[in-house]
Amino acid sequence: MKNKHGIEMIQSNRHLSSPATEKPEPERLLALPEVEQQTSLKKTTIYGLVRDGKFPPPIRLTRRASRWPASQVQAWIVDRIKAGAV
Repeated sequence: MKNKHGIEMIQSNRHLSSPATEKPEPERLLALPEVEQQTSLKKTTIYGLVRDGKFPPPIRLTRRASRWPASQVQAWIVDRIKAGAV
């Protein structure tokens, strides 16, 4: 493309790969065994902490399937490390 002075202009393709147009990565959801592995806690303890408001609750996907957002589990672990555990 030439401008009004006849100088060749190079078109930028930045708009094709700008962060504003890229789709964000979907949140990874963790099943209970993965949460147990990452936290080193067992099912009963995890659900007890959820009940007491001390651990992020799972997201109910179906009547029989629940998952935890990985970012929330990771944030809980980081908070526990910062707090020096219980």
